[in-house]
Amino acid sequence: MKESTRNRLYKIDRIVGKIFNIITVLFFVLLISAAFNTPWKQILVHIFFGVGAVWALLIIFRLCLSPFVKSEEEEEFEENVDYIIKKYNESKLQPVIEGYSPLRNLTTEQSERVKQLLRELPAHAEKPDHLNMASIAQHLTALEQLGKADLEDKRNLRSWVVHVTGKKVPSSSQFNEAIPSQAVTKVNNARKKIERILQ
Repeated sequence: MKESTRNRLYKIDRIVGKIFNIITVLFFVLLISAAFNTPWKQILVHIFFGVGAVWALLIIFRLCLSPFVKSEEEEEFEENVDYIIKKYNESKLQPVIEGYSPLRNLTTEQSERVKQLLRELPAHAEKPDHLNMASIAQHLTALEQLGKADLEDKRNLRSWVVHVTGKKVPSSSQFNEAIPSQAVTKVNNARKKIERILQ
């Protein structure tokens, strides 16, 4: 199913859900009202059955949509899981040791240029607040090959990358596995780019 269709069904489901909640309240108010002997009891009973029919149709409609749309409970559960994972990852990310930098043999101005280059690298294609790990790895590997970086301390390196770029990073194992990059052609291109900004 196309994403646009899925989004449309999602919006319809949520609108129907709100209407359903209103109808449910009205349904029970009418049920209680119809239980009393009042001059309008007969009218209330007719309205009650009419509202009940609409209520039943909305239930059927939502059941038909349920295979294609996440329920509010599923959505809330996923949000809670995402929140827990985010907090877990944040707790695992150690602060950078004071004074740590992987950069070597660079002037202050050159270091700032390299940091700016890393900040300007494209983000993850589907998550704008996450790093494009492949691109970062290629540029860090290029810096190491040029003798301008020491990538041995992966733990502090990962924290330093977060600090410099302001973006989220993959787990420690994924980060460590990505460095050094094995994409020779792309690392060479990164080397040329770095050499140009260091001139």
